[in-house]
Parts: sequence; structure tokens; C-alpha cells
Amino acid sequence: MHNELTLQRHQPDGHTGRYVQAVWFARAAQAGTRWLPCDGAQGILFVLKGELMLDGQKIAAPFHIQAPAKQSVELSYSAGAEFAGIRLFPARFKALREAVSPLLAPSGLSELAEQLRQTPKISTLEQWLEDFSALAPDPSYELQHTYQLINKLMQLNPLEDAYRTIPLCMRQLERQVKAQSELTPKYLARIYRIRNAQQQLRDNPLTNLAQLALACGFSDQAHLTREFKQILRITPGKYVLQLFA
Repeated sequence: MHNELTLQRHQPDGHTGRYVQAVWFARAAQAGTRWLPCDGAQGILFVLKGELMLDGQKIAAPFHIQAPAKQSVELSYSAGAEFAGIRLFPARFKALREAVSPLLAPSGLSELAEQLRQTPKISTLEQWLEDFSALAPDPSYELQHTYQLINKLMQLNPLEDAYRTIPLCMRQLERQVKAQSELTPKYLARIYRIRNAQQQLRDNPLTNLAQLALACGFSDQAHLTREFKQILRITPGKYVLQLFA
């Protein structure tokens, strides 16, 4: 349990929901740690009070742009810390930063950080979403299909099947995904498959790992364990023990 942290989260819908997974605001009553999810996406962290560290590296105020999440990352926070964030969907940040420069440029993010310090509430981020929605463009033809491919991978469609449903050639899609997310479609598929296994363990911690491996598309339990450890930085067995802690 993480009783030391109060977390508020808002998930947008409509036009904004095509780009932004969530905005969130957190207060820490005590020092603690959380594992940030590995989802292939980028986010922005705002340090409002206290100290934050990612994998032991202190985050400098007022904001930090996270790299595309290839592995889970440990977030540590001091007692009394206040921090907030914007979490985009995979492959969105680069194109958006070029198109919505007033908001995602360093000056725009610094301004938002100052607004959050003055009004440290989730409503400040919800207002940002309204401004964002007014400026966010419709994605280009190529980006629409890039996002469509990623969505199919997130829904656990096999990579080969996902390629066949998109009216762009495989190499073009690979280039687009890599250019926008810094990850390959194959690696994104690995992330979502292991996240599915993680969710199934969370839902039923007593699941037999060998059966789970086969149900989630891994060749055997050893394959599941290797992928789990590489992407989530913990073995399935240790993860289950944490669930019971």
C-alpha cells in the first residue's frame, strides 16, 4: 500500500484524449517511492515542493520531460513533496511540441509550473487541458495511421496482424513509430504484452506462472520471467510477493 501519497488523476476524453492519457497531482505526507509504469510514452513532471528523484537522480525544478518509457522507473519523493504531471500517449510528444509550441515550449511549461505552485490543484491541469484542446491539431495522415498501429498493439493485436490492418507499408510504419517514439513497433508490442501479464497477476496473484506465460503469448515461463525483469525491472515471483506485502 502507498498510504503516504495522495494522488488525484483526470483522464481527458474527446479530441484531447487522443493525445493525453492523464493529468495528475500528488502530495506526499511521508517520504516514499513508486514505480512509474513502462508504457512507451512520454510525460512531463512538475516539481512544486520538496524533492523528487528518478532512479536516484534528482529532478531539477520546475519541470522535467521524461524520455520514452522503455523500462519502469523508480520515483522517490521527500516528505511534504508536491508534484504533478502530464502523461501523453506513445509517439505524441514530438509532433505535438512542434504544433503546440506555446504550451509545450520551455516557456509554456515554466508558466504552467508557476500556475501550479500558485494554485496546487488538479483543476489547474484541467484548465491546461482546455487550452491544449483549443490548440491541438488533427494528426496528419501518416500520424493517424501511426497512432492506429500503436493502439492496436496496446489492444494486444499481434504485430503482423496490426500491420495488415493499416493502409501504409510496414517499413513506413516502422520509420514513423521510431521517429515519433524512439521505440520500434516490436519493442512496443513487448511492453504491452508484459503489461498484460502484469495486470493478470495483479488481478489474480495466485496464477500459475507457466500457465500465465502461455496465456499471454510467451514461449514458456523462463521467457516471461526474462521479459518481466527487463521491462518491469522485477521478476514475476518478486512482484507477486509485493502484492501480498
